[in-house]
Formats: sequence, structure tokens, C-alpha cells
Amino acid sequence: MRNPQPSDAELGAIYTEHYFLGSDDPQTLADETSRLKRQTAAMYLDEVEARLGVDRQRTRGLRLLELGSGLGDLLVEAASRGYEVTGVEYSASSVRTANERLGAVRVLQGRIGDVSLRPEHFDVAVLADLIEHSRDPLADLRHVWRALRPGAVLFIAVPSLDSWSARLMRESWMEFKDEHLFYFDSLNIQWLLFKAGFEQVEIEAGHKRLSPDYVIRHFERFPVRLVSPAARLTGTLLPRPLRRRSITVVASGINVLGRRAALPPPGERPERLSILMPVYNERATFPLVIKQLLSKEIPGMEIEIVIVESNSTDGTRDEVRKLEGRPRIRVIYEDRPRGKGHAVRTGLAYATGDFLLIQDADLEYDLNDYESLLEPLRAGRAAFVLGARHGINGQSWKVRRFTDQVIVSQVMNFGHLFFTSLFNRVYGTRLRDPFTMFKVFRRDCLHGLTFESNRFDFDWELVGKLVRAGYMPLEIPVNYQSRSFAQGKKVSFLRDPLTWFRACFKYRFVPLGRRGRTRRAF
Repeated sequence: MRNPQPSDAELGAIYTEHYFLGSDDPQTLADETSRLKRQTAAMYLDEVEARLGVDRQRTRGLRLLELGSGLGDLLVEAASRGYEVTGVEYSASSVRTANERLGAVRVLQGRIGDVSLRPEHFDVAVLADLIEHSRDPLADLRHVWRALRPGAVLFIAVPSLDSWSARLMRESWMEFKDEHLFYFDSLNIQWLLFKAGFEQVEIEAGHKRLSPDYVIRHFERFPVRLVSPAARLTGTLLPRPLRRRSITVVASGINVLGRRAALPPPGERPERLSILMPVYNERATFPLVIKQLLSKEIPGMEIEIVIVESNSTDGTRDEVRKLEGRPRIRVIYEDRPRGKGHAVRTGLAYATGDFLLIQDADLEYDLNDYESLLEPLRAGRAAFVLGARHGINGQSWKVRRFTDQVIVSQVMNFGHLFFTSLFNRVYGTRLRDPFTMFKVFRRDCLHGLTFESNRFDFDWELVGKLVRAGYMPLEIPVNYQSRSFAQGKKVSFLRDPLTWFRACFKYRFVPLGRRGRTRRAF
């Protein structure tokens, strides 16, 4: 957020009738600007229609809402494709121009919170180069949520701090303007959409149609040290036909697609935590753990416990059956044990929470750590948290201390260090405990990802794919009391390390399956 924020009077002096590039030169540059904006609008609508799963023959009658309509270029393109269009624009002069171009009163003057829109009416909402101008982006997006029907598509184009131009130009970035009140990257825009009630978010580098002539005039209007003189020099060297040729450019922004969730946004309802508990042969500890979970309360949060029981042979399934029908509890029975990873994957398919937390059915971890693990997610400081079993400074080592199997514990601790180093080297991270049980993340982080691991290699697959998707985990120290093999530990000395090697390299290089690219790809 820009701090301090400009006053309304200062913004009013910026948003004049000549604010849009070319608006003060209607014979030449205005036509050129409109041509480029119309081409860019066509690209945006192509992305929307791909997400809707429709072609141009099936867009007729779809209702489209655009906030920040400007001079109406996107609305004109959408209307030509058969959309029923509505726009909202703050500038009265821009509203007049847009309605004249549309041949009807389709654009309303004001802010989204000031105009009257039918609830759950629109199929598509577009916010192109707008949200960075808003005094309250979250409030505006919640107004959009109310105007969209459940499942409707939201498209946002916004300058991004993780774009190549922002990283290259740094403090001289051309998007650092007085009228840009908030700045986004691919992580905080996802958190904003989550808080506003949108899901299935996909992000990719923003494309626009620009011409050299437009770029030159842009840097004349918004001077940038070194860049503006270079642009002027380029303009003198290029032949005029080349200066007007439009090309597709990846510049300073990201394109964001999401869907309107059916549930109200968090903040208008309690947030929900889904605890995923794989259970197999844990009769000695399961009743104690579930008793603690059923009494667990987190202010402002509903708790859902998803138990996946894998046909235990020690009577654990009988203990699980006693919980059927209890509040908070959802039970899934597997016909045979296929491994912890398979059980967690099964639980993911049934979880409905905003946040997901993996909890074993033993007593190695402390449930009192839930609040500290969830705090960064609820505050928007992280999307993915790991509960590290030793201190952030490398002290307070807690990973394995088997009093009845000292040599075994030392071997496993060496293995932990070795495999942690391997993971960090292969994935370019600096994690201390990527294989902790306590993995907590927003459910929307999993959109577009698929998982296949069945045993403890699921740890590698889950963390590796989330890291590659741009979600660098925040590690928080947690309490931990290890148990030995005699007490029920199930990892295999011979079988599991082989699957870890395989998972380490396989999930570093296989396609993620996400349509949108990751934070570090821009």
C-alpha cells in the first residue's frame, strides 16, 4: 500500500478528462490507443472464454460486468461478441464517451459501492488496470462477489511487483505512480481473492498489445529516468510503419483468473479448518488424540475433522466407528491400507475447509501449536506453513530421541539431515524440516495440482509441488516428542528411502498441471 495515500483532491487533479493516453489528441493517438486497447481486450476475453469453456458462438447472452471501464474499449469488444455488458466508471467524461460508443447507457458513473447492481446477476467480471487504484480493494472485490452468480469468472489485470520489469527497474519502475494506491504480487493477490470469496485462482504473466509509438508516448507522459530518453531515440530510428505495428508484449503485470465461490467470503462467516487424520493401527493413541481434537476451540474458526481409516487390524476401526455422526467428524473407510500418502490424498478430496492441516493419530505433536501455525495464514503473511521440529536458529533439536533405540534414532537423525539437504539442493530452498507432519496451507493452493504418492514420499510430492507452484513455506517451531518403532513408528528403513530419492527428482521436473505459471516465472 502507498503510504501516505494521496488525498481525494490530489487524485482529482490526476484523473482529469485527459487522464487516458490519447484522450487529448482525438484525431491520431486516440484512435491508435483505442485500436491497441481493443486488441488487448480481445486477448482478455479469449482467456475468460477459455476458463468458461465456451466459444464465441456461445457467449451471446452472457452478462459481463467491467469495473473501471475507461473509454469503453473492452465493453465494445465484448458487445461485438454478444455479451450483455455493464460498466462502472468513476470519470463522468469517460462514461459519456463509453456510452456513445456503445450506443446505449451501459456504463454507470461512480464507484462499485455507490451503484445499484443486481445480486448474483453477472457471469463475468473484468477489472483491468483498476484494482491498484482502489482505496479499498477488498471491499470492492466483495461488492463484485455479490454481483456475480456462484461459479462466475473473475478476470483481473494488475501491475505486479514480481514482473520482470519491476525486478529490472526497481525504484524506477514505471508503475510507481501517485494514483497507484496498492501494489500486488502473485501471492498477496491470491490472499486478497481468498478473503473476497474467490477460488480456483490461476495466474500468468500479463500480455498486452502495444506498438512502439504507444510505448514512446507512454514514457513521454510518464517519464522514467534513462528509459524515456531511450524510447525517444528508438522512435527517431524506427520507420513510421514499424512504429505503429502492434505486437504482443509481456510487460509489468499479471493476469488473474478466479471463480466466485458459493460460500460467503471469510469475514462474513467463520473461517473453517479441515484437519486430515490418516489412521492405521493406532488404537493406543487414537482415542487420546481425538478427545483433544473434539475439545479444541480456535476463536473465529470452525473445525472439521476428516478421519481416513485404512482397515486397521488392532481394533482402531472399532474406535473410529464410535465417532460416526458426531459433530465436526467426517469418516472415510478404506478397504485396505495403501499408505499414509494415499490416506491423506483421500482426505483431501473430502475436505471443505479454507485451511488444511495434516494431523497423525499419535501423540508426537502438540495440538496447542495449532494457533501459531494458523496465524500467518489467517493474517495473509503466508499461504503454506511447516511446523519445524527444531528451532529456527538450528538449536533445540527435537527430531528423534528414542530412549529405547538410541542408535536407531541417531541413524534416522543423520538421514533427516541428509534428505533435508538433498531437498534444499534440488528445489532451491533453505528449509530445516520439510518432512514434518505439521503441514498447514490454504486449500486454494492445491488448485490445479494432482498427487499420486501413497507412502511417506507424499511429503516430498506435496512440499515439492507447492514450492514449485510458488508457495515458499514459512517454518514455525513446534513441540515434538518422538516415538520409536517399538511404540508404533511405521517408516521403513529399506523401502521408504528409495521412494524418497525417486520422489525428490521426479516431482522437481514433472509438469505441475497448472494452467497458470508460478510466482517465479514472471
